[in-house]
Amino acid sequence: MRVLSILAASALCVRAQDPALLSHIREKMAGILLRQPNYTCTETVERTRQSVGNHSKIEDTMRLEVALVDGKEMFAWPGSKQFEDHDLSDLVSTGMFGSGNFAIYARILFLSNVATFQDQGETQLDGRRAWRYDFRVSRLTSGHRLRVDNREAVVGFHGSLYADPETFDVRRMEVIAEDIPADLNLLDAETTVDYSRLRIGEEEFLLPIESQLMMAMPNEVDRNSVRFADCRKFTGESTLLFDDPVLTDAPAPATPQEVEIPAGLTLQLDAPELNLLEAAVGDAVRGILVADLKNHGRLLAPKGSVASGRVILLERHPNYFLLHIQFRDLDWPGGHARLKLSFDRTAFANRLIGRQADGAMVISRQAGPRLSGILMFWRSE
Repeated sequence: MRVLSILAASALCVRAQDPALLSHIREKMAGILLRQPNYTCTETVERTRQSVGNHSKIEDTMRLEVALVDGKEMFAWPGSKQFEDHDLSDLVSTGMFGSGNFAIYARILFLSNVATFQDQGETQLDGRRAWRYDFRVSRLTSGHRLRVDNREAVVGFHGSLYADPETFDVRRMEVIAEDIPADLNLLDAETTVDYSRLRIGEEEFLLPIESQLMMAMPNEVDRNSVRFADCRKFTGESTLLFDDPVLTDAPAPATPQEVEIPAGLTLQLDAPELNLLEAAVGDAVRGILVADLKNHGRLLAPKGSVASGRVILLERHPNYFLLHIQFRDLDWPGGHARLKLSFDRTAFANRLIGRQADGAMVISRQAGPRLSGILMFWRSE
């Protein structure tokens, strides 16, 4: 047994020093990328911002669905009926958010010949053997875009990848932007992506499981910590499965009556069940109408109607939370109304919950992290 162990260790050493190791890594990664199906994962992003010379941080958490469809990243809110090919800023209008860490970097490095590589030899990564290669992609060929506010530019990038010398699986990729134009007012942008094997359907694929993004500006540093989970095949809404026989004589479901809610009405809603320490931007919320909604004596929506929407802002400050909920729909048996509401106040003039000019709630940490059992008043717009 001892001889076999020595021979095996020797074989490992020779294999790791094989000058064709990079070719094996690139070939395997290209094969994985080309045969992996369109898929989607839940992406949870923890965001922090730190001003230079100041230790205080603004933290929030965001949850999105990200899909890789025909090599392109697409985003949607969790539970949305479909992914849309729209600009990411339509979903994420504030703070820093990065795209590309899901799959784009890997496709640039392993499905094209625009990168140059340099062998840096064996190293340790999380206590395991790994082989490191440094790479560089010029701005002329990268297609890598950085956007700051409304300014956007193509930049080059360099970095390192760490691969298992036995399986040829990439375990980590580090990407650093270079040749950043001065008008972006950006000093540095770095991304780290960790990979692991995950099952999609009946097969295993090498997928990103975590990433870190850092962007440094003259007066502040933003950091995003990203986790991917619940990865599954993306089938799209066009795929319909009918396992039961079609009953041609079954009555068609009744179409809900559409009701228009005029501006200036007050809706009394039970506060949605939210834990402000665990909730995230993008989470779906619902509130229950606790009194009939009427206009000049005419019933528009009955008590018990369900208002549904999403968290669009949730910042965790040292002494308070800043929460903005956007309700979009009001549903009851046989009826539906589109909503555009702004938060007005809570019952009993609760001093622990205030209102900003933009309709966001300012919730003192003294009120506790759970938002429930509170009567809230909202104004229709």
